[in-house]
Amino acid sequence: MEIDEIVRAVRSASRKKFFRRKPVFTPYRAIALDELEAIEQGIGIAVPGDLRRWLLTLGYGDIDEGLSFREEWFAAIERGQLKGGALFAQDTQGNFFGFDIHGRIYFFSRSQPFFSMISESFCGFIEELVKRDYKIRDWVDTLAAQRYEW
Repeated sequence: MEIDEIVRAVRSASRKKFFRRKPVFTPYRAIALDELEAIEQGIGIAVPGDLRRWLLTLGYGDIDEGLSFREEWFAAIERGQLKGGALFAQDTQGNFFGFDIHGRIYFFSRSQPFFSMISESFCGFIEELVKRDYKIRDWVDTLAAQRYEW
C-alpha cells in the first residue's frame, strides 16, 4: 500500500463504543510545512517522506488512543546505536517510536534500555498496525529486543 491509501484507511476507520462509533484516528492539531521544516532543523535530520506526508495530511493526533503523534515527542537521538535518528511518537505506556537515517522505524522501551526495529519504513509500520487492528501494545510485546546503549 502507498501512504495515501493508508491515510485514507486510518482516517475512515472507526470502532464501536457503547452506543456509537468512534474514529480510530483522533486529530489533535494540524501541522504546516514550515512547522515540519522547523522540527527537522531542531532534530537535525529530515523526517522520512511517508511520515512527512502522514503529518501534513492528518496532522498530530492519536491512533486508537494507544499511539500519540505530537510535536513534543520529536527529539534527536544523540547517543547509542541509532545516533543521528529521531523520536517521533509515544504510546500510552511512555514508550517511544523513532526512525534512523534510513527511515527504518524503531520501538524504544521506556522501562528498560531496549529497542527493536519494527519496520523498514513508516508506511510499512502503519500498514502493519492497521493489519493488527491498531493494537500497538500487543504488537510491541512480540518484538525481539536488543540492548540499547544510551
